[in-house]
Amino acid sequence: MKSFISQQFIKFLLVGGIGTISNLIIFFLFTDVLHYHYIPVAIGAFIVTASQNYILNHYWTFSEITKNKSANTVGLLKFISIAIIGLTINLITLEIIISVFNPKFKVIAQMFGIASGAVFNYFGSKLWIFKNEK
Repeated sequence: MKSFISQQFIKFLLVGGIGTISNLIIFFLFTDVLHYHYIPVAIGAFIVTASQNYILNHYWTFSEITKNKSANTVGLLKFISIAIIGLTINLITLEIIISVFNPKFKVIAQMFGIASGAVFNYFGSKLWIFKNEK
């Protein structure tokens, strides 16, 4: 059982890593290259990567629990609900870092913002969205 939890957490981190890379690419292109304001870009990047992460977590990370269930709108809405709280943590962290440190590349602040919500997102996913109902 312990190795299952470890593998699940590693898979969650890998999915999160893929989502982070997607998020950072979108964020960098629209904020640092095209000079759009960072808050709406962070929200747009969130929507894209939250949807991507839900599908990957459903069919890979938590596949032992979801193997007999299709990904669905209710699951996606639950996932997005948890992710919105993570996004809020992300945006607060992003704003603080940019306001206090004003880094040359704002994507650095976004990396810290993403990391700040990751633990909350994992436990929300594990305990509510993809919980074992047996």
